[in-house]
Parts: sequence; C-alpha cells; structure tokens
Amino acid sequence: MMKKIILAFVVLAAAGVIAAAQEKKDTILMKSDTVVIVKTSQTMSMSPEKGQVHLDFDIPFYHKIKNYGSSALVGAVGVGTIFSNSKAPLDFNPQNSLEFYFYTLDSQTHGHSTFSFGSGITFRNLGLTGGNAMSLAEDGRISVAPFQGGALKVSKLRVFSINAPLLYSYDFGGGFGFTLGPVVNLNTGSSIVNKYEQGGDKQKDKYKRVHCNLITVDAMFQLNLKYFSIYAKYSPMNLMDKKYWPEFTTWSIGIAPF
Repeated sequence: MMKKIILAFVVLAAAGVIAAAQEKKDTILMKSDTVVIVKTSQTMSMSPEKGQVHLDFDIPFYHKIKNYGSSALVGAVGVGTIFSNSKAPLDFNPQNSLEFYFYTLDSQTHGHSTFSFGSGITFRNLGLTGGNAMSLAEDGRISVAPFQGGALKVSKLRVFSINAPLLYSYDFGGGFGFTLGPVVNLNTGSSIVNKYEQGGDKQKDKYKRVHCNLITVDAMFQLNLKYFSIYAKYSPMNLMDKKYWPEFTTWSIGIAPF
C-alpha cells in the first residue's frame, strides 16, 4: 500500500512538471523571411538566408552608453622644452630644461567634439646656464652662486607631478584638429641635483624637498596633425614656493606622438 502511495505522488509531480513546461513553451512567430523565437529572458532572430543568429540582451544602461558615443582608454605622451622668465642668477637654459608627460584619458565623443579627462604624470627638469649652481641653505631658502666644488657639469631643478587633465578636442577630419584645456598638477616631489667633476671623479650633490607649491594649474593647447601633435603648455602659477625661491613662471613647447 505504501509503495502505491509513493508511486502516485511521483506520477503527480511528473505531471506537474510537464504542465509547467508546456505553459512556458516558447512562442514562435513566423514571417516570410525571418523566424523569431521569443523567450522570457532574451530575443533571438535568425536569418534563413545567411544563417546568422543575433542576440539582443537587455544590458543595463546599454542604450545610454551607446548614445554618448565612443568611449575608449587612450594614452598621450609628450616631450618638450621648458622656457621661463627667471632672471640671473636663477637663469634657466631651455637647452637644458626638458619635460616629459604621460596621460591616460577617458574620452567621450559627440560628433566632431571629444571631451577627455583622466590622470597622468609629468617630470620637469630645469637646468641653469653658465657656472652657477643651486643649493639649499639651512633656513630652507635656495641660494644661487658660482659653483666652488669643482668643474660643474649641470645644476638642475627636478619636479615630479601627478596630473589631472580636463581637455576638449575638435576634429576637422583627416586627422587634423586641436585640443585645449586645463591640467591640474599635484606636485609631490622636488629636488636639486648638481653634477660636477672633482679630482677626475664624477660627483653628484642632491637636495630633496626644495619647496615646490603643492598644487598648480597649467593651460594646455595642442595642434593635432595627421601623425603627431605639437603642444604648448603655459604655467601662470609659480611652480616653486616664493617664500624660498625667486618668483618665475614657465611655459613649454614640444611634440606629442600618438
């Protein structure tokens, strides 16, 4: 008797499963050139001519992202010469003053216009002319005077920055256009390096933490050509703290290959 009851329960359960499956059976819509199978979670269309199957999943925010245009992670690299309005004895030489930057940008394109923002890093090296050298005094001030320790090779100010560029670009077509916008700099490190020879041996003196301003903003303009760009960057703010340094501003010109 117990076996018959268990068998009856099994039969009823199987019947319920079959009935539920029939209720959820896929709906098939027939057209002259397309067969469409409609399911609960997705829609699948099949082309009899080409045998291609296209799935249209309901991805959250897909249509919003598509309407905003192309979004891609791109990089920008630039190398340029730094100029300054510093005066003697703090007279930086453009031939010995270089910068290098690398930006990683997230870009949103609307027609011919592109808005880019992201992060990056910049290295600045500003070298003095003549035989003068920079040094850090005990009170933290920067002194500039003729070098007395040997045959001076170079005296450089080095600044490392973390960047936040916010740029607008316009494309004229054919790879030509322009880019402009502010670049916020978080100047996290600075040092003075003096390289010289003494008694036939190469020597180097380094002074760390030489009082750069923590935050500065640059104005950047870039002329985009077909295979590379020419950029100009103006820094209206003092890169170094004027409590310890003479006041000076900088600008740079260089190339940015794609």
